Amino acid sequence: MTEITNMKKYENYKEQMGRLKRALSSHFYLEAIFIEYAILEDRLESALRHAGRWNPKPDAHISIDRKITLVEKMAEQKRSLAQKYFSLELTQGIRDWKERRNKMIHALLKQSIHSEDLLDIAENGQELVKILCSKTTSFNRAIEKQKKEI
Repeated sequence: MTEITNMKKYENYKEQMGRLKRALSSHFYLEAIFIEYAILEDRLESALRHAGRWNPKPDAHISIDRKITLVEKMAEQKRSLAQKYFSLELTQGIRDWKERRNKMIHALLKQSIHSEDLLDIAENGQELVKILCSKTTSFNRAIEKQKKEI
C-alpha cells in the first residue's frame, strides 16, 4: 500500500466522513462502526506523526491499542502539548468503545445482536470521532506552530 498525498488524504477523509453520515442516517450501523474505527485509528496516528512519535517499521501494522497507549504516554509527560488535548477520559473512552466493537464484531454470528445495540455503538463511535478529530486537529496545529517558533 502506498502513501497518499495530503490533498488526496483530505479528499478521502471527506469522503469517509460523508459515508459515515450516510451510513448512520440509512441505519447501516455495521458500516458506520467500520468507518469510525478507521477514522479513530487514523487520527491517533496523525497525532503521533505530528509529535514525531511515529516510526514504525515499513509494512508493520501497529494496533489501535498501541496507538492509544502511545498517545496516553505522550499526554502523561509534564508540560506536553498532548496533555492539553488528549485526556485519559478520551483515550479510555476510545479503548472502551473499541472493546465493545470488537466483542460485537468478532462474535457477530454467535450472539443475538439487535439494531439498538449496533445503534448505540455507532452513535458512541460517532461522538468519539467528533471529539478526537477536533482534538487532533487542534493538537497538530499547536505542534506545527511550536515547531515554527523553535
